[in-house]
Amino acid sequence: MEKEIRLSFFRRMKMSIFDFDKYHIIASEGLGRAMMYLIKLMLLFALVMSAASIIKVSQLLDQGIEYFSSNVPNFYFENNEFVLDSETDVTIENHEYTDFKIILTNSETYSEDEIRDFDGLTVAFTKKHVLLKQQNSTSITTQTYEELGNTIDLNEINKDYIVNMFSGENSYNILANIFAVIFISTFLTYFLTAILDTIALSLLGFIVSRLIRIPFKYGALYSLSISAITLPVILNAIYLIVNMFTGFVIPYFQIMYTLIAYVYLIAALLIMRSEIIKKKVQIQIEIMNKNYNPEELQNQDKKNEKEQNKDEKNKEKDDNKKKEGKDSKNSGTELKNNKDNPEPQANIQEK
Repeated sequence: MEKEIRLSFFRRMKMSIFDFDKYHIIASEGLGRAMMYLIKLMLLFALVMSAASIIKVSQLLDQGIEYFSSNVPNFYFENNEFVLDSETDVTIENHEYTDFKIILTNSETYSEDEIRDFDGLTVAFTKKHVLLKQQNSTSITTQTYEELGNTIDLNEINKDYIVNMFSGENSYNILANIFAVIFISTFLTYFLTAILDTIALSLLGFIVSRLIRIPFKYGALYSLSISAITLPVILNAIYLIVNMFTGFVIPYFQIMYTLIAYVYLIAALLIMRSEIIKKKVQIQIEIMNKNYNPEELQNQDKKNEKEQNKDEKNKEKDDNKKKEGKDSKNSGTELKNNKDNPEPQANIQEK
């Protein structure tokens, strides 16, 4: 009974990237193990991306708190009204990683047209209301501080409260919650994307396998497709992290991501086809070598020669016997003729 093959996660990852000639081992593991490998790969991807995102969020948070402490005047809530210690409006705006704008004003109203003109998230704190517009939207939600006071104690919220909330030990709890949200959302998003990518890739592999006349089952092809996207997933993680920290952009990276997976799968199929042909030729050579034995053939030739000589001798003996039988028959016939015909004998006596 053939021993079942089991590959560890990191061994399969290494084999998927560097060892095209061992893809037949990956295909023999089965679809269930391939799916477990895909889940682990996406979990690792989500973990790395979440860790990088938290580092970046932490940096942005520190920069934001520093800017907030230095540039935003004190504010507080009193009698369900917003109070800003400034005669002019204050606007906090960012476009580097996400578009958002926060507006602080002592006015009772604020221009809704100006809020709608901004494409990103907008929050405006006026004297009696808070206005909210979501990103890529034109609708504005308005809520009074009295309504918010039913769920939040606004009297505690001021500039120092915000600074303390996002700095020190309190920031760790916020970062932990952000990490959990990013990890879950990243895993689900990229896992579903990987499922769709591997389905498309396995369909291409099915067509190629039929063209090169390798009768692979679809489950084996899907398993190979999962391994074929290993390097693109790693490169995608590296690219996203570099882009996150430096802003470096590679045009058409998604196309390159797909092409690498296609090249890996097709190359693996062609290598396996070549190995199958080599094995068939080797088996034929072994059979020929097994059948070809010079000593045995020489002995067989000698044996055939002896049998041929023996047959010739036996034939010669048979011919001699036939000849002798024929001579004796002729002699008997002459004697019989002499007995039956006495004239020759009388003639002889007369002479």
